[in-house]
Amino acid sequence: MAKSSDNIQHGEIELDEDNQTFEELSLDPRLLRALNKKGILKPTPIQRVAIPLILEGKDVVARAKTGSGKTFAYLLPLFQKLFSNSTASNRLAPSAFVLVPTRELSQQVYSEANSIVKLCNSQLKVVQLTSSMSASELKQALSGSPDVLVSTPACVHTCLSAGALQPNGIQDSLSMLILDEADLLLSYGYEDDLRALTTHVPKCCQCLLMSATSSADVEKLKKLILHNPYILTLPEVDGSKDELIPKNVQQFWVRIISDISCSAQDKFIYILALLKLELVQKKVLIFTNTIDMGFRLKLFLEKLYVNQEFNAGLFDYLIATDDHQVIGKDQEDSEKNSEGRKSKKRRKPKLDAEFGVVRGIDFKNVHTVINFEMPQSAAGYVHRIGRTGRAFSTGASVSLVSLADEMESFEELKSTISEKASEANFIAPFPLLTNNAVESLRYRAEVILSFKIVFNSQDVLRSVTSLAVRESRAADLRNEMLNSDK
Repeated sequence: MAKSSDNIQHGEIELDEDNQTFEELSLDPRLLRALNKKGILKPTPIQRVAIPLILEGKDVVARAKTGSGKTFAYLLPLFQKLFSNSTASNRLAPSAFVLVPTRELSQQVYSEANSIVKLCNSQLKVVQLTSSMSASELKQALSGSPDVLVSTPACVHTCLSAGALQPNGIQDSLSMLILDEADLLLSYGYEDDLRALTTHVPKCCQCLLMSATSSADVEKLKKLILHNPYILTLPEVDGSKDELIPKNVQQFWVRIISDISCSAQDKFIYILALLKLELVQKKVLIFTNTIDMGFRLKLFLEKLYVNQEFNAGLFDYLIATDDHQVIGKDQEDSEKNSEGRKSKKRRKPKLDAEFGVVRGIDFKNVHTVINFEMPQSAAGYVHRIGRTGRAFSTGASVSLVSLADEMESFEELKSTISEKASEANFIAPFPLLTNNAVESLRYRAEVILSFKIVFNSQDVLRSVTSLAVRESRAADLRNEMLNSDK
């Protein structure tokens, strides 16, 4: 282990990717049984490296791509420590805080943590706090000294302000602070909340930062809460390679050949052919670059009765957008282009994230990811593909590439991916979708309900107007508010 002048540690770690097991990580037998019941048989690279370091009590900064197993990389050693360090019942605060940027991620981490506790038959108590809870509900949830708190930094700040958490209790009880998706925490506006919390974090508290990317925000958090951290970076950990795209995920692309003026419309016909002819394996996650395009695609498929319920086996297709990643790129480009032009005001793009997919959200049992629109960067592509092939299961991706306006960026993406990935991870032409199959659906899309109805798919596409998109978004928002537990 080398120690740099700024007290950041980097280790030379050799990984035996094929043979190392959870047993070799010296995990508690209860955790091993829980993992076996969940069907998780071997650790991922980030888990193999991070778990021993966390068990040793080191501060860790772990950077690894979406779907690499970061959540279990900190939950397993956390529970191991809590199993062996059963503190007195007079604790005034939880032993561990897991802080994430959104309520959805909080729910996901809480569910995973609870499932492990139940499978271990443990008495450990995990609680989730949300911003919709009143002061009395927060105090009730924290009564009885829970072991693990999962929430957002803003909610913890609310607990401190409302007296549900006491600063002295945190200083006496907190032994581990975990910031998951750390690169998003500051960009979501939690810097003041985190600074307020760190004044109460004891010096002996072990701190972990889990992130999919490295950024100035992560560097700021490292300086804010970490001391003498150990830095782990995948896909390469000191010479030990992890696949940028897992070998168990097949990558394909479809060439959209059309007139320049019709290329955008043709994509709707191509994806209709993919789904209606069942050329891709369900469940299917479809990515667009903007929310408006996502709603246009949703309305188009709904009118052709392709859409079915997705979650819990009820939906086959889910349309999502990672809109904030596109905006982040635009902001960077805007900043670069505005250098030397201080007299002009910098126009910031409007953030529209009401239905955007936050990185880290785990959609269960997704087999196929379709890029209806190509992502704006190689990192965005990797994050999207990371939604499938999780926990060593097989998966596939299909990218629809318009020759008119996406081919150049696609070639750059392929070049970037090929430089960082193995030869087995190249993006191949999709062999199952023929031009004849597409043309057969261009003007007629036969749909069977209780009887046959013949639609002109071009007319359906023309009916998906901007007004229809706005009305659909408003309807979804109304339904969300009516069904919300807030």
